Amino acid sequence: MVQQIIFVFAVVFVVLTFYLVYRVVLRPKPVNEKILNEPFPRNWRKILQQRVLFYRNLPDERKKDFEERVKRFLAEKSVHGVDTVINDTDKLLVAASAIIPVFNFPYFRYPNVREVLIYPGSFDEKFRTDNQSEQRNILGMVGDGFMNGVVVLSKPDLEAAFDGMRHRKNVGIHEFVHLIDKADGAVDGVPEVLFNHSYTLPWLKEIRREMRKIRDGHSDINPYALTNDAEFLAVVSEYFFDNPEKLKHRHAELYRYLTEIFQQKPDDYV
Repeated sequence: MVQQIIFVFAVVFVVLTFYLVYRVVLRPKPVNEKILNEPFPRNWRKILQQRVLFYRNLPDERKKDFEERVKRFLAEKSVHGVDTVINDTDKLLVAASAIIPVFNFPYFRYPNVREVLIYPGSFDEKFRTDNQSEQRNILGMVGDGFMNGVVVLSKPDLEAAFDGMRHRKNVGIHEFVHLIDKADGAVDGVPEVLFNHSYTLPWLKEIRREMRKIRDGHSDINPYALTNDAEFLAVVSEYFFDNPEKLKHRHAELYRYLTEIFQQKPDDYV
């Protein structure tokens, strides 16, 4: 009898635990129909025009597509500040970071993302930003384990990446490219959800070739790309979208591969 009671309590505990995990972690965020159904706010358009060079350079008809994608992202995903106040600008910069890499993949909606957290600055691997940490050098991170489905971004670095100017670094694009890479189940520098499989081996050879140039000091690509194939993809994607003319001029073959991966030629919009 006692064993039966224990068994019943154990089953109830497991069911309740699963329910709580579902409610808090797994359940999709309800879509905000108000954002989807209302016209794109004029002040949002002004923010994108001033801050997001990719958007500014798009033809007018494609700007409408970008705006609709931004609305859908903000309707489906949560964006919150942690120990910092965020505004419409911050939310729009997060959405732009997500939409730019998959702009020509309109049905890709980041199924592995439910929430974006904006931190007041850089943080450590335990997400600490206070003086207890001596290694607050992380600007962005894709969560894993209990943080699965969460993206963490440093607010000042996100805002600095979108100041309407050309750069080779963009923490928002970097982290969302990791999420694209992760969508096939492996963060390995080969984003199979976008990738034509016939390009896999040539792409990996191109990674090795460019890594050798970085090691030899013959490349202007951020040496952080040497960390592994996944970081290489994220780093060169920042460069590709933020300064496409320069990447094409200095790394023509790499640029060509990235146009195949993302199905875009961002220098056409310049």
